[in-house]
Amino acid sequence: MSNFNRFGNMSPPPELMRRSYLMAEEPFHIVGNVYFVGNTWCSSHLIDTGDGLILLDTPCLPELAYLLDNIWRLGFDPRQIKYILVSHAHMDHYGAVRALVHLTGAKTLMGEVDAADMAEHPERFERMNLGGGRFNENFTPDILLKDGDVLELGNTKIRCVLTPGHTIGVMSHFWETEEDGKTYHVGIYGGAGFVTLSEDRLKECGLTVDMRKVFAQSIDKVWDEKVDVMLGNHPFHNDTYEKWERVKKGEKDAFIDPTEWHRYLQELRDRYQEFLKLSPEEIKKMYEKSYFFVYRDKAVPYLFGGIPEDMALPEA
Repeated sequence: MSNFNRFGNMSPPPELMRRSYLMAEEPFHIVGNVYFVGNTWCSSHLIDTGDGLILLDTPCLPELAYLLDNIWRLGFDPRQIKYILVSHAHMDHYGAVRALVHLTGAKTLMGEVDAADMAEHPERFERMNLGGGRFNENFTPDILLKDGDVLELGNTKIRCVLTPGHTIGVMSHFWETEEDGKTYHVGIYGGAGFVTLSEDRLKECGLTVDMRKVFAQSIDKVWDEKVDVMLGNHPFHNDTYEKWERVKKGEKDAFIDPTEWHRYLQELRDRYQEFLKLSPEEIKKMYEKSYFFVYRDKAVPYLFGGIPEDMALPEA
C-alpha cells in the first residue's frame, strides 16, 4: 500500500455508519497491562493498573455496546473503569463518554484547551455530533489537563503532552508498562489527521492558517520521545490489525518496535508537506473519497461476522 495515505479521508462510508455493528472487532492484549478494545474505525485502549482501569478514548455513542462487549470479553468489568482519558475533542473519540460515565461513574479527563473550546462553542460541536444522522454527546471533563500533567493510578503513570494541530488541544500520551521482567515505553500521538487544517475547517473553528505551523511544531515536540510500543488512536495509524494478525501467527512481540515512532512521525511530516502544497480545490477533491475500504480490505478482511450478501458496499 505504498500510495496509501493513513492521514487522508479514512471515515467509514454512510452505508457502514448506518450499520456500525459491522465495525465490531475482537479485543486483544497488546503488551504488559495494555489492551485493545476498539473497532475497525476507532481505537480505544484499556489499561489495567491493578487498582482500577483507565480507558483511553471511547468510540462514538452508536458503538458503545461493542466497546462494553470487548471489555467483558477480556475478563474485565467496565464498572472498574476509574478514568476515561480523551485524546482530543472529536466525537469519534469522546461520543460515548457521557453514556459510559452514567454506567460506570468513571472520572473524565481531557486537555483544558479542547475542553474550553467545547464549552464555549457547543453549537459547533453539536453540529459535528449529529453528523451523518448519528447522535453523540458533548461532555464536561472532571479533570482538565495541562501540558505535562501526569495521570497516576495503581502501577501506571501517564504523561500528557499538548500537541495541538488536529484540534487546538490535542494531548499525546506516554507511559511505561512491564512484561516478562522488561519495561516498555508506550506512546500514542493524540491526533494526526490534517483535514481540520483546510481553510474551510479553520474558518469554521475561528482559527487562522497559523495553526498549520503549530501542527508541524507539535510533531517536532515529541520527536525525541522514547517509544517502544506505538499505539494509534485509529487502527490504521499504527497498523493495529496487521500486528494482531502477526501475533496470532506466533510473533509474540509484533507490537514492540522502537523504530516505528520515528517512521510514523516522518511519514506524517512528509504527507503534511504534500498537503500544504495543495490548493483549496485540490484539498476538497482529496477528501471526497474515503479510503476506509482500501485499508479494511488490506488489514481487516475478516470484519466481525462478515458483510451480509444483501448489503452493497463500495469497492476498495
